[in-house]
Amino acid sequence: MLEIFQYDFMQNAFIVGLILAILGPIIWVFLIIRRYTMISDTLSHTSLTWVIIWLISGYSPIIITLIYSIFSALIIEKLRLTKKLTWDMVLALFLSLNLAIVATILSLNSKVMLNISAYLFWSIALVSIEDVYIISIIWWIIFIILFFIRNSLLKTTYDEDNALSSWINTKLVNIIFIIIVAMLITLAIPITWILLLSALIILPVIVSIQISWSFKSTIIIAEIVSILSVFFWIIISYFFNISTSWMITFLLLGFFIIFFLWKKIKIILSK
Repeated sequence: MLEIFQYDFMQNAFIVGLILAILGPIIWVFLIIRRYTMISDTLSHTSLTWVIIWLISGYSPIIITLIYSIFSALIIEKLRLTKKLTWDMVLALFLSLNLAIVATILSLNSKVMLNISAYLFWSIALVSIEDVYIISIIWWIIFIILFFIRNSLLKTTYDEDNALSSWINTKLVNIIFIIIVAMLITLAIPITWILLLSALIILPVIVSIQISWSFKSTIIIAEIVSILSVFFWIIISYFFNISTSWMITFLLLGFFIIFFLWKKIKIILSK
């Protein structure tokens, strides 16, 4: 089984997948508590804009993604803080604007359309060693930031008013957190379809919630599910010659069905 790692692209895909599997649940559990889960869809779909920009400019896709995702996240947070628009209205507005930009650019440059499908439907074979280096650096940056704001983030997530009374700069904490979310989206893009990116990040936490009993257990179970999904995905991709990353979504949905049924059976048996 270890022979699958003799290929560089499999090694790269596994490393990037493992990084995402470890980091994703830690961040996304906060988003679920905040009811911010739809921001992943918005940022992943608006990343189509950076794909177009990269195809035209020729700069590194990861760097362009990082810059554009952070920029987009800050604008979304700024609009949310104005309180003139509801959260779902802000996301819908921003998503519509970016898709309109993409459609306009594509209509003006037909050559770009020939290349964009590779990024809409990403293959693990496209993960390069340069992607691994950049993503590893981003991964460490996110962990360092999370380490320093962990207590403030937890208090702000559960009760923002109480956090304010404790002299926590909740506005700054929210801005830092939204930047971290944008960085996480950037980490996810090289190993999954843009159109399925949010599912890859959210599903491990949703699966975990089915059987978890505390905040800590939710993260631990989500970590295990996420890592196992990446591992099985790499194996299935190699032995069945399936290089596209939609397979990991089906694996996570499989975990969800198993845990959901397990929860229902336990409820029935306890009566």
